[in-house]
Amino acid sequence: MKRPMAVVGVATAVVLLAGCGGGNDDKSDSKPDSDGSTAAATPSAPAAASFDPPKAFAALSAFGIERTDKDNQYSLHAGMVGQSSLIAGRTGVTGRNIAAQGEPWTVPSAGAPTTETLDVTAPMGVQLDGKDVVAIAYVQNDKGNGTQKAKGQVVFQWLNATDGKKVAEVTADLTPALGAGQGGDNVVSQAYDAATGQIVVGVGADGEEAAKKGGEVFTVYADPKTKKSNVIPFVTPAGVLNGVVAGAKGNNREGAADGTIVIADGPTGKITKQTPTKQDYLNPAGSGSKRAYLASNSYVDDDKYNNVLYSVDIASGAVVETKSQVVDERVSTFTCWGDQAKAVVCTSGQSGGPEIIGFDDTTGKKTWGYTDESASRVVPTVTAAYHGIVYAQSEVQPVLMNAATGEDVSTPSATSRPSYTKDPSTTNGSDMSLYDGKLKSPTAVTQYGGAYLQDPTGSNYDLESVLIALAPRA
Repeated sequence: MKRPMAVVGVATAVVLLAGCGGGNDDKSDSKPDSDGSTAAATPSAPAAASFDPPKAFAALSAFGIERTDKDNQYSLHAGMVGQSSLIAGRTGVTGRNIAAQGEPWTVPSAGAPTTETLDVTAPMGVQLDGKDVVAIAYVQNDKGNGTQKAKGQVVFQWLNATDGKKVAEVTADLTPALGAGQGGDNVVSQAYDAATGQIVVGVGADGEEAAKKGGEVFTVYADPKTKKSNVIPFVTPAGVLNGVVAGAKGNNREGAADGTIVIADGPTGKITKQTPTKQDYLNPAGSGSKRAYLASNSYVDDDKYNNVLYSVDIASGAVVETKSQVVDERVSTFTCWGDQAKAVVCTSGQSGGPEIIGFDDTTGKKTWGYTDESASRVVPTVTAAYHGIVYAQSEVQPVLMNAATGEDVSTPSATSRPSYTKDPSTTNGSDMSLYDGKLKSPTAVTQYGGAYLQDPTGSNYDLESVLIALAPRA
């Protein structure tokens, strides 16, 4: 069946220049420290250099990711939570302190040899009990053992970003919702509530039988505090806030006109509000601190399309509609990045699509935007947003934009390279000879730095990718 696809030596300072002119209750408990993870005792690391938000970076470390039969370029994700740069894949997640304080840690995705991990979310940064925590979820197939039947499941982990120790774990058994032996096989969407640690994952059904009971995409919700999970059938999630889930349902085919915005209670799965859009296609685009964003599309006539972004207040379900300036089919989808403050930026398509739009996440209203028809500006490829800054890549260089206004941001002079007890460029497995010398815009950012994945260069055929960790310089 057809399923939706998911939305060196000493480091030299390279400055970003502005030049754009982007319910099933779970019975398992948290299993701290007994998960087979490799982690050192929690270090009392000195504060790493920080700028909030960072406006210049230096390539600090480079870590080769070996090629295996478990992962590929599509299943690997770079991340940054607190002071830790992250690489996540189907086999698990590894964290390293950006300033090389303490030892690297690794937490595997599966604890049993009968479990096969099919897909993984990108790592997400949340706060639990005042600590930086890595939240991650794995779509798995448990093949069964002994008298236990095979089942589909989604495993959620919350890990201390400093040492990788498990804060909580929840396993969502998909059997009650989909039937015995049925499950999912890919991550279609993901969202999280940074304050509560709650996660929602849109999972693509594996086969027609699973899709018949749960929908081609269904929502799996999990809460680290209650250690409970739930499945919401036929809903693709776009955001979660204080246990409330915002998402989309509909047939997603031409002429269907049944795209519906849904508000549901995460712990019970009860749908509390539905807003019909009468659009043929409706899919999650991303979320901000308060709102979820959904992209929609319908054919009108004469090769014209009604392309609309919906901003949904997750708490109340109130919807704000923003029409795209582009009316041809190039705008079939949008991707949105929240800056973890008050702004959200959305771009259409991939790799600098035809339109970019900025939103006030408090009101859900458009604050700025332009298309590739602009006489003076290009639409960059947005890679991340953080505390008022949009990080993006133009054809020639990384660029910065003001998330609230869309204006280019000039970069201040970079500070001198921070002094570290250990040299991050040669510590914890870093090999700066893997760095290609071409700084790219980070895909994950905190005040302590950033990270992105780089293709291997030269004859490094044994590597699938290279994780580049960035230090903030201004």
